Amino acid sequence: MILRDEEIILSYRKHPDPDLIGILFERYSHLIFSVCLNYLRDEEECKDVVLSIFEKLNQDLLRYDIKHFSSWLHTVTRNRCLKELKRKNAIVPIYNVENVQATQETIEHHDLTEIHLPHLNEGMNQLNEAQRICLQMFYIEEKSYNQICTMTGFTFKQVKSHIQNGKRNLKLFLEKFSHDKEQSSFRY
Repeated sequence: MILRDEEIILSYRKHPDPDLIGILFERYSHLIFSVCLNYLRDEEECKDVVLSIFEKLNQDLLRYDIKHFSSWLHTVTRNRCLKELKRKNAIVPIYNVENVQATQETIEHHDLTEIHLPHLNEGMNQLNEAQRICLQMFYIEEKSYNQICTMTGFTFKQVKSHIQNGKRNLKLFLEKFSHDKEQSSFRY
């Protein structure tokens, strides 16, 4: 019998058994690795991040009340990668024209191809959690709507709505950031 994530977490909270974390590791390590690879672009660094996330999981499962484990783990991974990039003072590509068709319209309107990490992170943090997760999965991880539904528990309509609204809200934030940046360059 295959246990659902929530059942594994509940069991772990009652009786912390490292084998239960091992099950989650088997289930999610390859997905977490691919998320890391999208951000960090270095396989060895990604392996280290994946291991550190799962090493900390024994404490996190006891500390946090996790409702949707896959979404929560994805957010933890993304935040960890962003923290690593920020520590290195890296610039994060926000749009990848080859992989994301919808970004073409944004690039045409704003001529933005990259943005410093704090601004991207700030823009993503302006979104509600559902929008942030769906945008991340769709654009960065290149998941289909159906895959996002499976991983998050959202309906197809909810996923579509979260992506459309999140994209619009992020676009508005970036327009405001771009406008503010232009205004500050004209000051004496």
